[in-house]
Amino acid sequence: MRRGERRHPRDRVRAARGRGGAPASRDDRRGRVRFRALDALAGHTRRVSSVCVSADGRRVLSGSLDRTLRLWELPEGRCLRVFEGLPNDVNAVTLARDGRLALSASGELVAGEGLVRVWETDSGRVRLDLKGHEGEVSAVALDAGNVRAVSGGVDTTVRVWELDTGRVVHVLRGHSGWVRTVAMAADGNRVVSAGMDRTVCVWNAVAGDLRVLEGHADAVYSVAVTSDGLRALSASRDRTLRLWDVEAGRCLRTLEGHTDPVRGVCFKGDGAWALSGGEDKTVRLWEVATERCAWTEKTTGSVLSVSLSPDGRWAAAGTYDRKVLVWELEWGS
Repeated sequence: MRRGERRHPRDRVRAARGRGGAPASRDDRRGRVRFRALDALAGHTRRVSSVCVSADGRRVLSGSLDRTLRLWELPEGRCLRVFEGLPNDVNAVTLARDGRLALSASGELVAGEGLVRVWETDSGRVRLDLKGHEGEVSAVALDAGNVRAVSGGVDTTVRVWELDTGRVVHVLRGHSGWVRTVAMAADGNRVVSAGMDRTVCVWNAVAGDLRVLEGHADAVYSVAVTSDGLRALSASRDRTLRLWDVEAGRCLRTLEGHTDPVRGVCFKGDGAWALSGGEDKTVRLWEVATERCAWTEKTTGSVLSVSLSPDGRWAAAGTYDRKVLVWELEWGS
């Protein structure tokens, strides 16, 4: 057995019925999207802080405060691998577009050195450790070509890394507080970050230029960016989502409906739809252009992270009560 890898043949779930024995399928109010809930993926022993659905929709990666990552097969829900050996809680995870690499962000909150670890998903081996943050690393993202990664943490910095060498390309300074979330456009040239200072920062990852977007009334926990880097969507403790034109620097729309802090947000590939989750124990699907909430799913624990496959077929959420939740979505005309 290879280091960092453990197989779990019994960690399977059935997709035949929804969670709690409810019917597995239902439509949104206008019949545009049909949802099928899989049974919860169980295995983590502490809250699931982060989830990421692979680009091909065949796998979902989860990270937990139990200091492990788990890679799950869809739709069977079988746990393919457990990645172990981290000294601290896993705060964020992401998968490379080709599925060959997984990245995790971890570290002590106020002491020691933070860590971004690069894993090989096929072997479970550690390929590279990216070090430089002081204290906890809270967020990590990748470009589409696996050329650059970006991370943010409690030290208020955003760092852009060259994946081949592990070299820091930029240390971006502009936040006055803890950086809780980062996202990167597909070409890697634009980085979006946000955090406890209530701002959304838009960076040119080549030159390091900065634009600051203001409008949230409280901390920003999650941010997503469209593949072309022209729009960003932020999720806040103020219970709202804000859609931004990042070049003009203005808020285009405010999506309201969550009744407690919103902890996670992501776009469907074309940016027309978005998924969010929050401490109100709901996952919500939004038609961004109309600000319409098309679907709301109640969960048993606070939702800490959400993810959609680029084609929107698979949605996942990580929860405070140690679950990875998965839905299959069928889109109508």
